[in-house]
Amino acid sequence: RNPAKGATQTHPAGTSRIHFAAGVIVERSVLYVDITAFAVSVEAVLEPRLRGRPVVVAVQKASRALVYASSYEARQLGIHRGMPLHEARKRCRDLVVLPPNEPLYARATRAMLDILGHYSPVIEPVRYGHAFLDVTGTQRLFGSAVDAAARAQREIRESLRLEATVGVATNKLVSKVASDVTKPRGLQNVRPGYEERFLSPLPVRYLPGVGRRTLEQLDELNVRLIRELAILPLSHLTHLFGRRGVQLHQWAHGIDPRPVQPPVRRPIITEEDTLPEDSNQLFTLRALLFRLVERGCRRLRRYGVTTQRLSLHLRYSDNRDAQGETRLAFPGQMEFEIYPVAEEMLRRLLTRRVRVRSLRLQFKDLRPPSGQLDLFPRETGRLERLVAAVDRIRDRFGENAVRYAHTL
Repeated sequence: RNPAKGATQTHPAGTSRIHFAAGVIVERSVLYVDITAFAVSVEAVLEPRLRGRPVVVAVQKASRALVYASSYEARQLGIHRGMPLHEARKRCRDLVVLPPNEPLYARATRAMLDILGHYSPVIEPVRYGHAFLDVTGTQRLFGSAVDAAARAQREIRESLRLEATVGVATNKLVSKVASDVTKPRGLQNVRPGYEERFLSPLPVRYLPGVGRRTLEQLDELNVRLIRELAILPLSHLTHLFGRRGVQLHQWAHGIDPRPVQPPVRRPIITEEDTLPEDSNQLFTLRALLFRLVERGCRRLRRYGVTTQRLSLHLRYSDNRDAQGETRLAFPGQMEFEIYPVAEEMLRRLLTRRVRVRSLRLQFKDLRPPSGQLDLFPRETGRLERLVAAVDRIRDRFGENAVRYAHTL
């Protein structure tokens, strides 16, 4: 039976441990912090009248608008992320629909991560309002992992007026599932050695990454609960799912060796912009892309670096995303070098007829110019002089003093 929601649960201790060089043995302690219905909850902080009401976040003006996030009350009516908005309205005539406010969600997530940073520097953000936290070895500062979880939960509530669900376990998998079964709020502790027994009665859908196709394949084998998955031979799972079968076998037994990994911070230049009106006209998207290339290349030259990898992210009007990444043949910092590569990537990403709302272009693998001569020199001197002249004019008279025809 699933633990009671909103309660703090514990299970008998076991043997999951970390061995340090000094001979000290410490139990690994991982928290998963999840602010349920994060986007809606953040909106409700600014507008308290939304609390307790069925609310969704969606782009209403999109022709095929989808639900981006839903409140717990909306979920009880069967309204969930990815559902067409018109269907959600049929399920609830009093549904409140809010437009997405990603800058707000990003600020709230940073505030949450700042609070979690008081308890450990080892934080792995997952998405807005969700993060793993490794508190191994912090007992002298904050007490047990459960104590640290309760303190962090209380601090988030008092400082941000947001309710967090926290799972505590010896690994990322079990802490995530512990949080999931405790929603919409609460704290669940699975003590070492009881990971498999905790997971055993739960449906396999609680395992992260188990989607519809995997569920259908398991259902054909009459496997619906995690304990039924656990008894399948490893050879059978690898035959069905390949390398993914090894992970499923481990997870069914409560084993997850993945460490909590803070994001690697590498210097990146990011340029993004939103269209005045959603559009799928190629010339409009190309003009916006060229403006992003212009701004990014100007920053590259200002910082005295080149780029050799580009990442392009586009968001459609129905809030679905597409992203691609490519490597330049040569490190560059000039529009005429970078734009053709970026435009080709844009063409590859435009696989739907849905209008596009925004573009984000990232310049990666930044490095100083090498100064090495190419084996086959490129005839770029005249264009480089042109770019340098445009930069000088803009430095003196402003960004709009001269513009390329692409952007008009």
